[in-house]
Amino acid sequence: MEYILKDLEPRLALKYFEDISAIPRGSYHEEAAAQFVMQKAEELGLYCRSDERNNVVVKKPASAGCEDLPAVLFQAHLDMVNEKNSGTVHDFEKDGLKLVLNGDILTADGTTLGADDGKGVAYMLALMDEDSDRFPHPPLEFLFTTGEEVCFWGASVFDPYDITARQLIGLDAGPENTVWVTSAGAQEVTVSRKVTFEPVKGNTYQLKIFGLKGGHSAMRITDELGNANKIMGRVLHNLAKQVTYRLCSVSGGLMFNAIPREAEAVIAAEADEAAVRAVIDRVMGEVAAELKASDPDVKWTLEPAAAEKMMDAVSTKCVADALYNIPNGVRMMSKEIEGLPVTSTNMGVVRTKEDRVTINTMLRSSSRSCSDDYIDNIVSVAKLCGLEDVEYGMWLSAWPYMKESKLRELAQRLYAERHNGERMEELAGHGGLELGVFSEKIPGLDIVTLGCDHGDEHTVTEWMSISSFGRVYTLIQDILTEMTKA
Repeated sequence: MEYILKDLEPRLALKYFEDISAIPRGSYHEEAAAQFVMQKAEELGLYCRSDERNNVVVKKPASAGCEDLPAVLFQAHLDMVNEKNSGTVHDFEKDGLKLVLNGDILTADGTTLGADDGKGVAYMLALMDEDSDRFPHPPLEFLFTTGEEVCFWGASVFDPYDITARQLIGLDAGPENTVWVTSAGAQEVTVSRKVTFEPVKGNTYQLKIFGLKGGHSAMRITDELGNANKIMGRVLHNLAKQVTYRLCSVSGGLMFNAIPREAEAVIAAEADEAAVRAVIDRVMGEVAAELKASDPDVKWTLEPAAAEKMMDAVSTKCVADALYNIPNGVRMMSKEIEGLPVTSTNMGVVRTKEDRVTINTMLRSSSRSCSDDYIDNIVSVAKLCGLEDVEYGMWLSAWPYMKESKLRELAQRLYAERHNGERMEELAGHGGLELGVFSEKIPGLDIVTLGCDHGDEHTVTEWMSISSFGRVYTLIQDILTEMTKA
């Protein structure tokens, strides 16, 4: 394997970032990545174990003279969001990522980078491998989880029976000058309908909506970005006012926790192409004008398409009405923390499969009662539209704010000493963090988050700063060394 970052610092941590980037590790497919961690732990002679969902625990003894100090737990997730543009040739189940370095910025060629949370995994692998004589440290415990991007699939069943630490450094975080102090809970809800098909009649067309920015449905939900699935619902709703048509299929989005960038529908219409195009161009022109500041590159195409069957009139109306009417976006903003949503939802994935159409949404809220109310609202609207089948995901716990945190204070002090007195900003996050699960499973945890500068998570423009990656790795080591001086 050729390493493109081999001449950059920190060499060991960046080497491991490249190693895991070469391993396919989309959610639910982390087996090879987990095996890589286990193999490295065994080579280093460290305690390790995995469970039925490929969560991995590794333990590293303290450096000499620090054996009696309290242990420190590090946590990061192995999985990544698999996003690519429709024209990118990449098999996420077989192909490693193609990393691209441009100055200080690392990206991937046509796909997500997986720095969320490959950066944290790389830090932990490097700490496992570092010579304990190079810097003093207390006993270290490492937890590599799976399925974080799909409702904490691994963390939700993880048994912490062998975790002794009551100090946790969460590495699914960033940017560099921030510490997260709380996170929202989350729940997935899927509504669906069995649709009836009949032989296709009329002219068939494929409508594609694309070019939207997309992004993380927590971090970007307040940016008023376009949601391709909701835009498709708007087009279909307006098309029905002037053209008699039937849906053959509709789909959009790749992940429930990513704002969908693309959607497509195949329709059968009695009208000719000019009449259909006139309506679509008018509605999409309005959408483009409305999004010119937040999502200026939205595009659409209408092309002839082949189809053998179409939904009946009732099924078509139910699906189009649901796409148009099911709520999406921010429900409530916090009155206590400026800019923080309390509750939101993202219509992330729409699929037509065999005889069923499904609409998958992701609810986020720091308030369980607000989340429950919004779910009731969504399900009620879906049922009114004729999508009466509902599947509820598990509620994922919020991470409650702790006013007093010795670990957070230590990290902030050391950061300030190394950055001319600059204080790390404390952030209250709308995104779900596994830290909420662990704060319930391991009572009394003192938690701090650390992460380097990175951005555009869950999109093909995801990036990471190499220099910031290095500074955070140094800060982690400084924190561990400082703990040995107490």
